[in-house]
Amino acid sequence: MLINQYPKPKLKKQRKAKNNPVPTINDICRYCQNTYASTHEVFEGTGRRQLSIKYKLQVKVCNDCHGDIQLHPLTGRDLELKKEFQQKFINTYGYEFWMKTFMRDYSWM
Repeated sequence: MLINQYPKPKLKKQRKAKNNPVPTINDICRYCQNTYASTHEVFEGTGRRQLSIKYKLQVKVCNDCHGDIQLHPLTGRDLELKKEFQQKFINTYGYEFWMKTFMRDYSWM
């Protein structure tokens, strides 16, 4: 009788689905007041998206306005949002913690 020398690899646990609610009629776009706006993380990129979720640096934006923001990073609406939410974060946690966490200052741009 053959004995298996190597144990079977354990299966990885399935991750729970994130709680991303489906947009409703009560979700209003920040710019054009359309309904069914989805949540947009203000700070994108590796790790920054999760930080935006953690510190609630998110805004409701419809698909049309979201496209305008994403097409022109660090200009117009995108830069305005980053400056606004950076200031809110600094007012709550302080500038040093901001730089330690996000490592970028948008206020001078």
